[in-house]
Amino acid sequence: MKRKARQATRRRPARPRMVRLPELDDRGQIVQMLYEMIAHGETGPILTGGDLDADWMRAHLSGEEAVGGSVATPDQDVVDEIGHALGVEQASEDEVRTSEEILRNRDRFRWHLEREAADSEEGRPPHPRRGTR
Repeated sequence: MKRKARQATRRRPARPRMVRLPELDDRGQIVQMLYEMIAHGETGPILTGGDLDADWMRAHLSGEEAVGGSVATPDQDVVDEIGHALGVEQASEDEVRTSEEILRNRDRFRWHLEREAADSEEGRPPHPRRGTR
């Protein structure tokens, strides 16, 4: 009985609603682009390295329009935007490091995080890390 009551009170997360304002429909492509950005938050110019003309859905689904895809454009020359899209951001005042160094440092302790998540999920105490005793 309690289980049914608990299931009845669970709600699905609210889906983002796309707001349509009739007075803005005549604005054409700009309004359509904004609608698409709102409806598909996982896509956008960040994924395409700042290229506003790229097909963001194709970049998200197939990678063709994404940074490093087969459809590079001349205006994809802002290094900070490209690095952000690829996940290898660097602050402008930082020492220059290669993408390989950045990714190696990022992934260095990833297995620790996965093991700790599995331990906590199963109720086990966390393993001590090397050098922390």
